[in-house]
Amino acid sequence: MKTQTDWPKKPVYWIEGRTLYASVPFTWNLFDVENKLRQTSFEWDKAIVGGPAIELIPDMFSNLSHVTIGHYCAGILQRINPLATRTTLGCIRQCPFCAVPKLEGKFRELDDWPDLPIICDNNLLAASDRHFNRVIGRLQGHRDVTFSFGLDARLLTNPRAKQIASIKSIKKRGIRIALDNQSYSDQWLRALDMLRDAGIAKRNIASFALVGFDTGPVEAWDRCYWIEDCGVRALPNWFHPLDAFKRNIVTRNQEALGWTDYERRKIMQWFYQHKEAKQYPNAESHWHPNPWKGD
Repeated sequence: MKTQTDWPKKPVYWIEGRTLYASVPFTWNLFDVENKLRQTSFEWDKAIVGGPAIELIPDMFSNLSHVTIGHYCAGILQRINPLATRTTLGCIRQCPFCAVPKLEGKFRELDDWPDLPIICDNNLLAASDRHFNRVIGRLQGHRDVTFSFGLDARLLTNPRAKQIASIKSIKKRGIRIALDNQSYSDQWLRALDMLRDAGIAKRNIASFALVGFDTGPVEAWDRCYWIEDCGVRALPNWFHPLDAFKRNIVTRNQEALGWTDYERRKIMQWFYQHKEAKQYPNAESHWHPNPWKGD
């Protein structure tokens, strides 16, 4: 049975009729997809490509006449994970590190959605009370409920924390919030207290922490340790530029902040595996230019 962890880390392909469909999650998948699309086969002779990566770099396949860009395909989320659903699109925030405003536009609530237990909304707590109540009501009938992208700690209220805690399986699966910079740590702490008061144990709460965006390693380590000192697990997320063609590289901007590939691996391996990263003394910089922008 699929679970909330069964998310593919690479493109998803399928064929209908003589058409190959591809959903591409990450920009660093695009070159592999391009290689596949150049080689038509006896099974397909045209292709439709969609997904976040191609929305971010829409000209990627403009030189392939048999390839078109698809901006929406009904049921695509369930092809990627059959237990996943979305009840809203967009986000009220305009975070400079996030692709959601560019991909989805203004925040809006869906009138209806597939009744499934893995909620993939980018900011569910931005929804109206009416919509939020409908979502919680539907989830009561499911096992293994998960809020896949976490909850905006700045928007949590006591009534909503209690509604979330009323979903029996959420206490087992856990809740994730985020602290992408220390500026809203007070709101983050209030959200943690609300979840605890609602009956969710600290061991079932974790917090994302964006690292490598506009601060260096010292600040990132301090913030992740601060999260753990509050009694919840820190989950650092490495920042990738929205047009990155390689995964887990250290860009020139990040080098200027003090990051090296060793520092990147060190913080990720410690907080996810509690394992020391190995130092490669003669390692070259992992930065490389974006081919779409030159040097």
